[in-house]
Amino acid sequence: MPFAFYVEKPKDVKKTLEKLKKTIEDGGGCLKGDETRGVISMNAVEGQYIVGADAVEITILKKPALYPASAVKKNITDGFRRFNTG
Repeated sequence: MPFAFYVEKPKDVKKTLEKLKKTIEDGGGCLKGDETRGVISMNAVEGQYIVGADAVEITILKKPALYPASAVKKNITDGFRRFNTG
């Protein structure tokens, strides 16, 4: 079942996404998109993001049943915070 959440918009969206992309790809996943929208997939989790004025909306479209939504949210939120450069 899809679910959505928001993370604070990074100060430099482009640099943050570049760092996230490298980390995700190093882990065998994929991040495709730009500073406005894109898709993310890793470890059987698939989702999309849309960058708004103040926040990034993340929508998870698919995840393993045994992988809690709270863990998916935490991992993605932590990644954005970790690479939020300014």
